[in-house]
Amino acid sequence: MPCNGEPEDLSEVMDFSIYDLRTTIRLIVLSGESRRIDVRRGSKQGSIFVKEGEIYRAVTNERQGDEAFFEILSWDRSVHTDTQQVESLDKNLRIPTSVFLNLIREVTTNPG
Repeated sequence: MPCNGEPEDLSEVMDFSIYDLRTTIRLIVLSGESRRIDVRRGSKQGSIFVKEGEIYRAVTNERQGDEAFFEILSWDRSVHTDTQQVESLDKNLRIPTSVFLNLIREVTTNPG
């Protein structure tokens, strides 16, 4: 720990889940972090994995990859948490992170 009492690695204590899911994803990508975002809505569960600022994996109860990512984004009134991601999983998304961010921004700017 540094002499000011704060942890040396802030990525261990950062928690983006105080924001809505789309903002959480954008902040994690822009920060360059490697994090796992776990999302719940009723009995539905899913996870989005960001590795060094790139969205690279998404899974739900029934789907994987791009379909899982869009399914998770469609859940209204969902609850999410994020944690530091240390395990290395295979990429299952085909769409580049920049495209996801543009889609998220459009939906946030022009809802409905």
